[in-house]
Amino acid sequence: MLCRLSSEIVLRPAANAAFALLDGRPVLFSGTEQKLYELDQIGALIWCKLAQDASSLDDVYRELERRGIDEPSARQFTRQAIDAWIDRTLLNLEWRTSADCELSAKLGQHRITVRTANGALLDELAPLFRASDRGTMEDEIFVDVIEFEGQVFFRGEDACVHRCPVERLVPAIKAYITEQIIQGDRSAFALHAASLARGRMGLLLCGQPGAGKSTLTLQLMDAGFEYAGDDIALIDTDGTVCGVPFPVTLKSGSWGLLSGLHADLPRLKTHCRPDGALVRYLPAPDIHEGNLSVSWIIFLNRVPNGSAKLAQLDQCGSMRRLIESSFAVDGKLSLLGFAALKRIVTHASSFELTYSESIQARHLLTDLCDGRT
Repeated sequence: MLCRLSSEIVLRPAANAAFALLDGRPVLFSGTEQKLYELDQIGALIWCKLAQDASSLDDVYRELERRGIDEPSARQFTRQAIDAWIDRTLLNLEWRTSADCELSAKLGQHRITVRTANGALLDELAPLFRASDRGTMEDEIFVDVIEFEGQVFFRGEDACVHRCPVERLVPAIKAYITEQIIQGDRSAFALHAASLARGRMGLLLCGQPGAGKSTLTLQLMDAGFEYAGDDIALIDTDGTVCGVPFPVTLKSGSWGLLSGLHADLPRLKTHCRPDGALVRYLPAPDIHEGNLSVSWIIFLNRVPNGSAKLAQLDQCGSMRRLIESSFAVDGKLSLLGFAALKRIVTHASSFELTYSESIQARHLLTDLCDGRT
């Protein structure tokens, strides 16, 4: 059986979900997670109504009202239950998108196709991608998006449904696509690092969240560096690097400082990430295409005050830090990945950059990459 949420959306119990009574207590079994979930009486009523004869959610609400539950509470209980069951893959959410609301764009070595249920959703997501691209690429990622009652649901080729509030749509889709790129990429592993190009030479900026990778990336772009990515760098087995060139992500703390570099920054839309941080996405004018040979590895150490300074690191120290900031699909750095890291470290110069002001760090790194330091 299925329950129609709207003209485009239907709910149906997952094929590997089973309802049962054990000692008179209602439970759901998830074949996917191999878990048993106990339901309260309201949850059991909602599930059985959805699974048996509800043609719409209004049928569920009316049944709960007949059991003495007021309409606002009936809607709240039903929505909470549905959200939980979708998250646990106990319910399948199915919908159709329109070919008229489709965006296809190149992102590094991948082609991203986003299909939405309406033009408003497509307009919301379009700034994440630099330009449309209809060419065929070997690595393609598809995302379908629909909105229902203040939430956005999206899915990829694996048909697993994800959800988020409407105001968090863009960061959620960006995070999802990034994860898909990492999981599906044939590279050795990935680094938490910004990547830029100076001529044909690559620069990696490594650091934990809050170290200032994106702010410094924008400063270096203003100094003539080409942008390759500000968050994730994919490391190939030959030791070359390919960035993921989403627009530069700028947190609210940097907006005032960087508005002088980009007059349109205050006019960009503000988005809320899952962690609550407010961000804006600034498109990069010049994007480096293809892989980079790394010439400089910079580990950022942001401090409250003091002058910017560089301290050179030996290869062993650099390797330790890179291993700490690397991640792979299975959570382990393979021997192939280690060999790729070794190639990078032995051919690049590694430094710790201690700084307080990004403008000072910009000048120091520009001098380094131009051979003046």
